Amino acid sequence: MTVFNWDQYDIQFIANLALPVRNLTSVIKQDRGARIGQSTVVSQKVHTFNPSTPQIINVLQDVDAGQAFYQRSTRGNVYHLDIFHQRALIDHHLIAAAIKKAVDAYNFQFSVNNLVFAESGSQGVNADYIDIQTGTGGGRITGALRHGKKLSLRRAHENHVHVVVMIQPQHIAFLFFVVLAVEGVILQENIELRRNEEIINMTSQEQANPDLTDYTDQTDSFMQEKGTQHGLSQEAKQHKFVNDSLELTDDFDTIKDVQEFLNKVNTQSKNKLTQELEDNGNGQRTMERLVGMGIVEVNQHSVKLTPYGIELQRYLNSNLLEIEAHLRKSFRIIRPLVKQAGNNKMMKRNYEWKSGYSSCNNHEEYEKNELAVTETIIAAARRMVVEEQQEFAIGCDDLRYLRREKVTKAEICLIIDASASMAGPRIRAAKFLVRHLLLTTPDRIGVVTFQENAAKILVPLTRDYREVESCLRTLKPAGATPLALGLKTCLGYLENTRTHNPLIILITDGIPTMAEHSRDPVADAFAAAQDIKRRGYGFTCIGLKPHHNYLTQLAEYAGGSAYMLEELEKQIMAKAAWDEYRKDAHK
Repeated sequence: MTVFNWDQYDIQFIANLALPVRNLTSVIKQDRGARIGQSTVVSQKVHTFNPSTPQIINVLQDVDAGQAFYQRSTRGNVYHLDIFHQRALIDHHLIAAAIKKAVDAYNFQFSVNNLVFAESGSQGVNADYIDIQTGTGGGRITGALRHGKKLSLRRAHENHVHVVVMIQPQHIAFLFFVVLAVEGVILQENIELRRNEEIINMTSQEQANPDLTDYTDQTDSFMQEKGTQHGLSQEAKQHKFVNDSLELTDDFDTIKDVQEFLNKVNTQSKNKLTQELEDNGNGQRTMERLVGMGIVEVNQHSVKLTPYGIELQRYLNSNLLEIEAHLRKSFRIIRPLVKQAGNNKMMKRNYEWKSGYSSCNNHEEYEKNELAVTETIIAAARRMVVEEQQEFAIGCDDLRYLRREKVTKAEICLIIDASASMAGPRIRAAKFLVRHLLLTTPDRIGVVTFQENAAKILVPLTRDYREVESCLRTLKPAGATPLALGLKTCLGYLENTRTHNPLIILITDGIPTMAEHSRDPVADAFAAAQDIKRRGYGFTCIGLKPHHNYLTQLAEYAGGSAYMLEELEKQIMAKAAWDEYRKDAHK
């Protein structure tokens, strides 16, 4: 995935925004909306438009965005941006990733400028306080991005990207970074930006019935005013319990881990709780998320569950199996995205492992009793347009038939780097991929791990979800990276196990740091990779871009492919695994 390249902007970029920032600040103080570039409307208010004239944007000067969207008690806390484009579905995961990069770029430039001008007192922009919505979904950019799925909400955002940011006034320059990042994604997806012809600043009384119900849905936003969940219905509250539990698995790995931690909060010291979170990755980040979600309260000496946290704890203790079922469902839902031309509204296609059909025309071999209805109608409609016919009719040349494709089953063996550098989000992403493949393929899944000076079969090839889950919970990253030993352990296991068409997927965040037979760990890994190629096993490597040269060479020695990522993220890793599986299954 390509994200906007901030390297092309020098450190003076933020300083060069001084005049535009002053102008924008002046307009915002007047409770008015402004345009950034050609496609973006920004204000602290709610925006509306008539679907028949989307180029004209109404800014409701008496309807504060924070109060309308998040039930905040005070006005002027948030900034509301709408970036308009031609009607199309834009993957909100791409938007979130781009804005997170923009946060890093802005905070770096802001900190450097503070050093230059000897200024202090601000901590920069916090990505936890940025929400998005597109035609595919939305939510907090640092969250699970499972929200904003209501049909009316998604349809209302098919022609623009909605962004809400909570920042201090001295960070208004960051809004320009957001616009650059979002426009970069839109253009990268071959979708045209749309110009705002007119901004009308008005009151809500001047607009007949400004109905905002299409824009409401359950949210994971940290901008929601604390305590507003008390007004939720029981059904809405249960929905929030489930969503919050699922989101916390990004930090705790499993629902069981979330349950166990919440049960400890009111009985253990702050230091002990913090250390437990640190052992699982970014402890401070996780604690901030728990506070932001309204689950715990933290003071100088203690951590306590909030009233909502106590309700969530009770719900987890009573409904653990039900929430685990929701989690397994979420593993199945994630599908890789396929890029299509921007003039096509549908930009996402689901691939099913069990599908063994494709269409063919009547000049190819086919089974007469398997008519491809959709493809036949499309062919007839296309011919009708070309021949300028007045009536729709299906002719013999339009007929399309289904052809069964042979799909070969395969065992999947994941080799996971469990060295110390994989601790936290990276190892959780690797575990996610194991669960995802187990639940979305018909094949057996195995896991080999390597760390320090050892490698082991963590999960023998199996279809038993409980067995896999139990084994994954024992995986704790530590030590060095004996990659060659991991590859050889996997090879030895596959040779001594009855398998059919095995596919090996290596997940690592670095290069080997411990040798096996020689003094060169890199050479040992290359030798093991050559053994994979000699045995004819499928192979792919998922790693990080800084190690592109080495991992690409390793994949070549193994006769496979390599996927280099900015970070080991769930969605992208799933896409890489699906791509390789499809190639391997159709051999």
